[in-house]
This record gives sequence, C-alpha cells and structure tokens, in this order.
Amino acid sequence: MILKSIMALFFIFLSLFFPKQIVAQENSSLYFHTSIYTTHYTPRDYHNNHQNLMGIEYHYQENKLKGISHFLNSYKQPTWYIYSGRYYPLFEMGGFDFNAKLTYGIIHGYDDEDGEHSTWMHNMGTFPGFVFGFGIERGPYKLEIHPFADAGLITTIGIEF
Repeated sequence: MILKSIMALFFIFLSLFFPKQIVAQENSSLYFHTSIYTTHYTPRDYHNNHQNLMGIEYHYQENKLKGISHFLNSYKQPTWYIYSGRYYPLFEMGGFDFNAKLTYGIIHGYDDEDGEHSTWMHNMGTFPGFVFGFGIERGPYKLEIHPFADAGLITTIGIEF
C-alpha cells in the first residue's frame, strides 16, 4: 500500500512539475538523497531523530530544481514535501564544490487528531514551507545540512545522475 502511494505521488509529481520541454533539456540531472543524521536543538523524549528521508530532485537550467521528499517528522508522522527551488554555487576548494540551496513548497503530514501536539504545524496539517541548506559535493556525490526552523538540523547524502 505504501509503495503504491509513493509511486502514485511520484507520477503525479512528474506530470505536474516536468513539462516535456523541461525533461528534454540538456544539462539536466536527477538527484536521489536520504537522511543520515538528525538532531533537535532541544531534544524531547518523543522527538524522532530517524527521519528515514527519501527524496528525488530534478535539476535543470540555471541551477533550478524541483523535488519531492518523504520522511517521518519529529513526531514520527509520515510527511511529504513537494517543492521547487534553486541551488547556488558558492566556491570550489580542493576539488570540492560548496553550494547553498533554497527550496519552497508544500509540506503535508503533520496531524493532531488526538490533540496530543500543540504546534502551529499540527493545527494546519498542510502548510507552505521554505527549506535552506548548505552542501559540499565532489563529482556526483553530495552531502547537505538543512536546519529545520528553530527545531534542529538534518544531514543528507545523495548521488546525482
């Protein structure tokens, strides 16, 4: 059931965000990434530090990108982030490229049906989001660090094709 949902959302994502003229462009690539480390600035017993994030991004002209990620949020709830954005090359040093990334989109999955959580995210359930981060890459491999609001940070690794 979960795999079917993921596949359905993936194909919806492709049809909404990737018109034919974008997919056919030269210098485009796919970037697959996953989380390897998460921490909360003020840890609580109920906080989840194992997001199991899986994401895919389509990188195309002028450093633009579109992506979708699935993860378990801090409250262990399945959450989706569908986004657009841009990455910004900063500098190169010792064969490594350093960059920044800014994405914006829709976050869905914060649920508070039981009245257990009293955050604005749980009151909304689905809301607009902005995520920024800094990365280092060498060849097709990337490592990125993303602060999430004032709560903590997540580290991801990935490979670009």
